[in-house]
Amino acid sequence: MTQKKAEETPIRVVLIDDHLQMHKIVQATLGATTDIKLVGQGANGEEGITLCEQLQPDIVLMDVVMPVLDGIEATKVLHERFPDIKILVLSSFHDHESVYAMLRNGAVGYLTKDSLAQDLAETIRATFQGRMVFSSEVGAQLVSPPQPTVNFHLTDRELEVLVLLAEGLTNQQSAQKLSISQSTLKYHMTNIFQKLGVQTRSEALVLAAKNNLI
Repeated sequence: MTQKKAEETPIRVVLIDDHLQMHKIVQATLGATTDIKLVGQGANGEEGITLCEQLQPDIVLMDVVMPVLDGIEATKVLHERFPDIKILVLSSFHDHESVYAMLRNGAVGYLTKDSLAQDLAETIRATFQGRMVFSSEVGAQLVSPPQPTVNFHLTDRELEVLVLLAEGLTNQQSAQKLSISQSTLKYHMTNIFQKLGVQTRSEALVLAAKNNLI
């Protein structure tokens, strides 16, 4: 029953990349799946925003360096306008600045194009389920250079919330597991963001991991 439902309502994906070869690879990879459908393709950030307005996909695969409007600015706009759309970065660039700029603007995962063929479908499924996924090269950027652990003065409850977020639970699932209301959970998340000095869930989890909070 679950498999049938997945086939009837596939994960809807939009690809934004200015390289034709990348479009061919993604088309071939996703074309072999039954639960993921590539519903739109664009070559720059402006086209990506337009496609998202028209198609309301579940996930956007976003390049970083593109003409007209780059992935960093496009991600920021999409995250503000359509917070329910999950943005997964696909890029050849995995330097510290690019990774953090995309996460800061709302991306929830970051894959390098080198790992694309073998990881893409599973990564899309994991992202759709609320998990954060990073390729190994990006993971190295997130933990290096090592930073000293900082005391952010989080309460025990706030630390519990962080751990559940890191496990990929939704707000509703986290609230149920902690036996609190969703409004109380959002209150804790607001406090966490303020104490960590971040604006998105992705930033919070990355910073928490770097400082051994989760």
